[in-house]
Amino acid sequence: MPETNVVWRPAAAPADARLLPQLEHLFVALSESEYHAATILAFDPDAHLSAGQLAADDHEPRDRLLAGDAMRLRGWIILARACCEAKDQHDDRARLEIFLAERAMPVETILKPEIGARVRLRRHPRVGGDRYAGREGVIVKTHFAGFYVKLDMTPRERSQKTELVETDYLEVLTQPATA
Repeated sequence: MPETNVVWRPAAAPADARLLPQLEHLFVALSESEYHAATILAFDPDAHLSAGQLAADDHEPRDRLLAGDAMRLRGWIILARACCEAKDQHDDRARLEIFLAERAMPVETILKPEIGARVRLRRHPRVGGDRYAGREGVIVKTHFAGFYVKLDMTPRERSQKTELVETDYLEVLTQPATA
């Protein structure tokens, strides 16, 4: 299932834009619990989520991007219904359009990790805790498991640290400068 992690910043979309026909060319910003529900719906489009089941999770950041072609239309409709208030009176297509208008972004606006890009390390659940969560740095080398990131030094550090970070735990802040 194609998925990318970035911090989502809403783009101003025209009010009359019809996003449903463009769904396969969009990424949709989801919270962690919404992303898990989407994972289930991608493999089992007949899975049941009740209306408004995920609406209470508005406090979660929408920092997981899921490609529009990762699920069938039915899965997106079920997810949109679960993320909207249960008392919402819209039909399924209108609810999905509203859902996409709030969360969708074009594929070309996603920053991809590459050598020279400035990144922030996301929290990585590890035994003993994650020492580098929230730290920033620059990608210096690729690896089959991710990227090597040269971390910015903290005031207490005496040496520069370079860490291997899995791609899922990188948030790209800026692309490399082109000369």
